[in-house]
Formats: sequence, structure tokens, C-alpha cells
Amino acid sequence: MVAFRPVTPSMAEPTAIQTERLILEPAAERHRENLIAFLGDPAVMSVRKLGVLDTSAASQVVNRMIAQWSSHGYGMFAVIERDTGAFLGECGLRAPEQGTIPELSYGLLTAARRKGYAREAATATVEHGFGPLGQPTLVAFARGDNAISRRLLESLGFELVGERPKDGYTVVQYEARARGEG
Repeated sequence: MVAFRPVTPSMAEPTAIQTERLILEPAAERHRENLIAFLGDPAVMSVRKLGVLDTSAASQVVNRMIAQWSSHGYGMFAVIERDTGAFLGECGLRAPEQGTIPELSYGLLTAARRKGYAREAATATVEHGFGPLGQPTLVAFARGDNAISRRLLESLGFELVGERPKDGYTVVQYEARARGEG
């Protein structure tokens, strides 16, 4: 396993990332209402490994998203459409629950899908992880039956490294390495 390079808050102040059509804003209190609604939306969360969350559970997840920026120097972003300021979803690097490698995670509201926003946000996040954050390796997980997410991960250079059963479905694990890394 590749050693994890911790990023301290002083090394990487949480700043927004801008792409052609999006602003990725570090998850903050101002995003709480949108993130809680997002995490409780069955159309969004039924294909994600967390599943649909009630308000209390969603609020706890948002608390962890916000706190992670201070504890790890990276975290989840609220995905905002540049032209309208509309909240579209989330994308970023989650602190690992197990192991030491940050996890790419992303999800969009149903109305924001199939427009290339997930690819745009995920590409910017991966570049940020390998670039300014200096991470040698990133992982990503998806439901085995989420073909769209799997294709996106593979198009970003992630390789399938494993799978495991979870609550009646399969979770697949992907890994990507920075150029020049083992």
C-alpha cells in the first residue's frame, strides 16, 4: 500500500476550484440546507453507497464534511453552476474510513445529470488531489450496478481493484495513481 501524505490545513487552505462551468466550493455551513436535501433525495442517493439518509443522519454527514477541511486539509465540495449559482451536488475527496488513501466521491441532483458536470467536477478534484495536495493514490467506490459511475471512473484513469458484497448489492473499488507513481 502506498504511504499517505497528510495534508495539514496550513498546507492547503480550503479554496474554491473553478472549471469552465462549475465552482467547487469547500463544504461549509452555507451549503448545509442543500446538502441535507441532497443526501435525503431518493432519486440521488438510491444509487450511492450511503443510501438515502434522514435529516438527522444527513446533518451528521454534513458536519463531518465541514470538519474534514480542518482536520485533513481537503474534503468535499458543493458543486455550483457558475452561470446560475445553482447547487448541483457534491464532489471531492473524503477522508478514508479505513486505510490511508483519500476517496474520490461525487453525486449530482437528477436534473444536473447527463450534462458532463460529474466528469468536469471529478476531473478537477482528481487534478487537485494529485497536483496541489500531492496525493500519490486515490480510491473510489461505486455500486457494482452503477454502470455510469463505473465508466466515468475508468475514463478518469481509475482501475478496478476489488469488489465486496454490501447489503444485497456489490461495491466495487477503483484506484488511480498520480503520473510517475508506482
